[in-house]
Amino acid sequence: MIINDIFRSRMKGAVVAFAATLCASVSVGAQDSASATEALSPSALEDKGAVEISAHKVWTLKDCLDYAEQEGIDVALLKAQANQLHVDVMQQKGEWLPAVSASTSHSLNYSPFLKEQAGMSVDKVTYNGSYGVNANWTVWNGNQTANNIRLAKLAAEKGDMQSEIYLNRIKEQATQLYVQILYTQEALKVNRELLEQDKTLYSRGEALYELGQIARYELLELQAQVANGQYDIVSTETLLEQYKLQLKDLISLPGEIPFEVATVDVSDEQALAVVPSTESVYAKALATRPEVRESELSIRQSELNYTLAKAGYLPTVGLTAGMGSNHSSGNHNDYFEQMKRSFDASVGLSVSVPIMDKRRTKAAVQKADIGRTIAKLDLDDLTGDLYYTVANYRLQAVNNQQKFSSGITRVQYNQENYNAIYEKAHVGALNIVETFNARSSLLTARQDVLQSKYLTIYNMQMLRLYSGEEITL
Repeated sequence: MIINDIFRSRMKGAVVAFAATLCASVSVGAQDSASATEALSPSALEDKGAVEISAHKVWTLKDCLDYAEQEGIDVALLKAQANQLHVDVMQQKGEWLPAVSASTSHSLNYSPFLKEQAGMSVDKVTYNGSYGVNANWTVWNGNQTANNIRLAKLAAEKGDMQSEIYLNRIKEQATQLYVQILYTQEALKVNRELLEQDKTLYSRGEALYELGQIARYELLELQAQVANGQYDIVSTETLLEQYKLQLKDLISLPGEIPFEVATVDVSDEQALAVVPSTESVYAKALATRPEVRESELSIRQSELNYTLAKAGYLPTVGLTAGMGSNHSSGNHNDYFEQMKRSFDASVGLSVSVPIMDKRRTKAAVQKADIGRTIAKLDLDDLTGDLYYTVANYRLQAVNNQQKFSSGITRVQYNQENYNAIYEKAHVGALNIVETFNARSSLLTARQDVLQSKYLTIYNMQMLRLYSGEEITL
């Protein structure tokens, strides 16, 4: 599983995609709220059993992130793969040791036409046995053993970082879904509030209709507005449950466990907090982001691969040793005497000098050199993408913060205007066009303020995450 590739592929569009999703997914009072975000890929669910979870537990964002880290299936898989890489390190260290093996062979021979010689009987069936111990040790191979150990250690370090990279990806997606849930909950409150006012206006319209002060079509428009408000509430509730389901699936929470999101009071002060500079966040991101460290390790790996490729030009020196003995039933000496007389031992030194290898070594060196260039370009590309991502998060945070600040005054104005028209309706001066226009303006203003508020919160939390700080929501 190459987590960094998956992560890089979505870095550039993360901010824009979330902004579009949040703005399009919940339209407060709109009739069509079916444009939900795409469902996340379903995760395989298993019976965890490791964490005690109350049936009445209310999940904060921190609870979701902690559960994903401790119990997530993908995280556990990445950790298991990292453990395999640590085993590879121990295996490579074993290359320093000599290889020792013992062997024995036994056979029966049948010679039916063998004749007696000098009056001595001859066994036509003989049993032969041989025993040996052999050892070989690579004394020097161009420092390939030491470099292979270094490569294995770097691979193990990268394996450990895979879970960190994946957890950061989970934090981004979980925060996005959590903010969408909070936004949708606020939108639902506004929908319900407006529905109550629509019902009151409709009741007032019925009274005016009975008095002959408004036409029937105007009363029907008021009734249709109530129906639209009820439809919007159902659509928003459905969308809210969909976001909860996506978040539950993202953290690999088993389906049978109830999942309710904690209500978080997001204050205006949080949305109006000081936004850190791009340069400060980027500098911290370069120092703390695991994908940057992983890319730097890839450069070190490419340098070692280049060194290993050049070692193909160097000779290899090895030592061999062995000892063995044998015996046969056809020999009239006893077993121990045969083993003693047949015993032999040897020690050898071998030197292998490469002369021509059909350009294999030269091609390996050229490819390794190209690999070094690619690794450095990958790091440059990653850091460029990282700066782009940080800059966009900050741009979105500042932009939406300004919209939120100016939008508060806009909401107050439209609320006062709508309240005045609402009061006029109660004294008999009900103007349907004026009422609907005021309601639509108030609706748009409140919707824009909610969107800018929660987009500001989301982007500021992403800046915290890229600074290496904990998400506080």
